[in-house]
Amino acid sequence: MTGEILLDERTEKMVPEDERGLLRDLEEKIGHLLVKYQELKNERDELAIALDVENEEMIRLEKKLELLSQDREKVKTRIDHLLHRLKGVGI
Repeated sequence: MTGEILLDERTEKMVPEDERGLLRDLEEKIGHLLVKYQELKNERDELAIALDVENEEMIRLEKKLELLSQDREKVKTRIDHLLHRLKGVGI
């Protein structure tokens, strides 16, 4: 495992076998946690990018909706004007 701290032989012999096993287990668990942390960090970054893309799309669609609403109002005004003209003619 990268980043593993090795004890010299003398110190290794002084540590009981069951404690060495516990240390090995702890190192493995920490290693797994660090890998999972990096995976979650990468996933978070990917989700942040996807969120930015979706926000840009939402802004684009809101602008399009605003333009369509303005066009609708223009058409409504023209129709009202034409109906008013028709009433003036007496039809």
